[in-house]
Amino acid sequence: MASEYPPSMLGRLSFVLGKLHLRCLEYETAALEPLGIDVKQHAVLTVLADEGPMTQQELGQRLGIDRTTIVAVVDGLDRAELLERRRSPIDRRAYLLTLTPAGTHTQHDGQRRVDEAERALLGTLDETERPILSDLLARGLGDH
Repeated sequence: MASEYPPSMLGRLSFVLGKLHLRCLEYETAALEPLGIDVKQHAVLTVLADEGPMTQQELGQRLGIDRTTIVAVVDGLDRAELLERRRSPIDRRAYLLTLTPAGTHTQHDGQRRVDEAERALLGTLDETERPILSDLLARGLGDH
């Protein structure tokens, strides 16, 4: 990867992260395509699997996805019967998004595929370096 880019740009974090982001999306998109879901849909399934039912608004906030986009993503998953909207027992005006059994299965299969895609993408890093890279990048997302 590095040899195809100007050496002067490889020291620029924004350049390297931008290129890596695009390549990561390509790998994950290809990995998830057989399941009929995209990267954002898999992210929604994963958050619901990890954190449990929540409102569409909460989900959009957790993922940093704007209101219009989260509506489209959730509607697609609802049509595919991977999640369902259930009335909140606390606030009868609100609906909680809940994974269906098919949604749980798709999320697990998708996670396996995404993990394989990440291993392929970061093949030059060994098993101990990949989690270190993820941890360091996640720390960069923290509040300043």
